[in-house]
Amino acid sequence: MINNLLTRTIIFTALSGFLSLSGCAVMDKSTPGWSQYRNLDRVNELQLASSSVGKGDPVLLIHGFGASSYSWRYVIEPLAQKYRVITIDLKGFGESPKPRDDQYSVYEQARLVRNFILENKLKNLHIIGHSYGGGVALATSIYLSTSHPDLQKSLILMDSIAYPQDLPGFVKILATPILGSLIIYTIPNTFQVRNLLKKVYFNDDLISQNAVDHYADNLSKPNAKYATLTSVRQMLPADLQQFSENYANLTIPTLIIWSKEDEIVPLAVGERLHKNLPNSKLIILNNVGHAVQEEEPSLLLPYLQQFLDMEKHHTTLRQ
Repeated sequence: MINNLLTRTIIFTALSGFLSLSGCAVMDKSTPGWSQYRNLDRVNELQLASSSVGKGDPVLLIHGFGASSYSWRYVIEPLAQKYRVITIDLKGFGESPKPRDDQYSVYEQARLVRNFILENKLKNLHIIGHSYGGGVALATSIYLSTSHPDLQKSLILMDSIAYPQDLPGFVKILATPILGSLIIYTIPNTFQVRNLLKKVYFNDDLISQNAVDHYADNLSKPNAKYATLTSVRQMLPADLQQFSENYANLTIPTLIIWSKEDEIVPLAVGERLHKNLPNSKLIILNNVGHAVQEEEPSLLLPYLQQFLDMEKHHTTLRQ
């Protein structure tokens, strides 16, 4: 067993290095674009798993790819001292349904989140999105700005996907036909998760076994690997550059938080977002990786609290 695991480890590591330099990944070009999604208003066919704690204006937390609401575990309680903090698991992740319906694009996720907001009658809403969830938060905010402009008060984007970009090596592996399925179904879940977290964290010593076990358990849920592979192929919509032209019309106060050492979504994306979002502020963090809310939450929390409190104060003054 040890020899087999060692062999698979060597193969996986070698493939990671190779694919980080190759163009084997295949994005799903058949996924409906924004023009086909933007006017959709049908009710949700599934219910996203969610939880709520605290009282006050709602703060909706949207996790990144491969994660779940668990990724916000260190910031929920501090924010709940003043706000109603709502976490959701995106379709295909955590405790949410994982149907084999081939609909896992950022636009589909944003449609589901938008409907969640409307169904739960959330007002004076603040949305925080991380990584892939940041892309979902952007699309959700654009949905709301055109159909329900008075519901959302602010947006916080953390190391968010937003434009066409080179994919990190592990995403290329999963998006590669045959190889992606071979890797995700044969390599032990705990090894896959730990390998991913080493790309996500700046300081690998801060990766806890509890986090590895939690995400590995999520990956073992029925249809979780199908959902992961499908999400990867649909992660960057073919019309993403065209969709990004909507950012200039998104005028709500926006805080952009980026890790200078991010190996997943480079700082250049955050700087470009700051330039294109007309009412934004950019905070750059040092010596932390792609998921600051998990790696160094004490570094992140003051920025979240200050921004949310400021927007709450401005809302009170306007009333």
